[in-house]
Amino acid sequence: MGNQLVGIAPSEIFPVEHYLTDHSQLQFDASLGSTRFFKVARAKSQEGMIVVKVFALHDPMLPLVKHRVHIEEIKSKLQSAVNCLCFQKVVMTDKAVFLMREYVKYSLYDRISTRPFLTMIEKKFIAFQILFALRQSYTLGVCHGDIKLENIMITSWNWVLLTDIASYKPTYLPDDNPADNSFFFDTSRRRLCYIAPERFVKTSTELTNQLLPSEDHVKKGELTPAMDIFSTGCALAEMFTDGRPPFDLSQLLAYRNGEYDPNTHVDTIDDEGIRDLIKSMIKLNPADRCSAELYLDEEKNKIFPDYFYSFLQPYLQMFSATNPIISPDEKIDRLKSDVNGIINMLLPSNDSEGCTDGLVLIVQLVTSCIRGLHLSTTKIQLLWGGMVADGLRTLVNPPSEDYVTPKEVSDIIKGFPSAKAPGEDGITN
Repeated sequence: MGNQLVGIAPSEIFPVEHYLTDHSQLQFDASLGSTRFFKVARAKSQEGMIVVKVFALHDPMLPLVKHRVHIEEIKSKLQSAVNCLCFQKVVMTDKAVFLMREYVKYSLYDRISTRPFLTMIEKKFIAFQILFALRQSYTLGVCHGDIKLENIMITSWNWVLLTDIASYKPTYLPDDNPADNSFFFDTSRRRLCYIAPERFVKTSTELTNQLLPSEDHVKKGELTPAMDIFSTGCALAEMFTDGRPPFDLSQLLAYRNGEYDPNTHVDTIDDEGIRDLIKSMIKLNPADRCSAELYLDEEKNKIFPDYFYSFLQPYLQMFSATNPIISPDEKIDRLKSDVNGIINMLLPSNDSEGCTDGLVLIVQLVTSCIRGLHLSTTKIQLLWGGMVADGLRTLVNPPSEDYVTPKEVSDIIKGFPSAKAPGEDGITN
């Protein structure tokens, strides 16, 4: 089976909350999973909910300081990358290493199986943002290393955050030892494999596998953008086929040897442009894959509408700001003042009969704010002003009941009897 993972077997195995007891500023909330590599927890901090990844220390010889420096460098480089969510803090103790970042409730893996199911325009905007995030990170000299649906976080209004950049994982894996892939990359235990084929190599003395890659290995085995492009193509294929992954490990190794054709899987996607994009991204030869920037340029006004570039991405970026954080009431106030401009940007004319699907993405932003509203004036403005009703009347394809449910309407008008009748009329007419 080739080289085995080298590490000291732990004398005792502790749950993730055991490691958080030494951090008085953190309050354990829930376990998010545990593997041999990482234990993951959700915890409460002064800034809010965070994700804590815990790497238990059993081998004092691991090059941890080098990896900590690298993670901190990535954080510094990606401060301006609006679609990337890096680890914000690294803490090292004699028991464990802690990686901390902001908590986001849903990953793209969760979202594709959650109602309301994603429409085609939503999937395209998500794909656009993923490529946009890759372009941001590559421009700043950062590769991800482990792109999959679980590492693509998504808000309730479809804003994408590419997270858990895997600078501490090995670039190359032996092609004769599946344990390495399972240990480092198959943390969800779904048995899929989105690692680029060129990252699997014949076992040699140069690529000895350790619990973490050695310093020499890190220097020799740098990630390339083409590797991330392949993984992204696999993730997009899974999203556009509603959760059917294109590769498991055996299929990917067969593809590497010319014995498996993933195009059969990709051809089940209805949109021809999306099919061609994914086929290009998962080409076997890394030199045949394009850069994220080139894909964005080539697909403008083809797969991706022009307003993704000129309006929607920069406009929605404003609502993702964390300094300062914009409250739901402030978001609705801003949307209310911008609603006419939004419609003019997204519709080919002022006639709502000739609308585009782009307004679905704006309605998602509106409805994501509903349950977080605090001011009665904002709730009444939302209903009486007809923002939801006007937005829904311009939609053609998606069923409006999937986007604004009676429960959400009830949440707005609850406690405001005087607003009830006009509000209900505004939604149901």
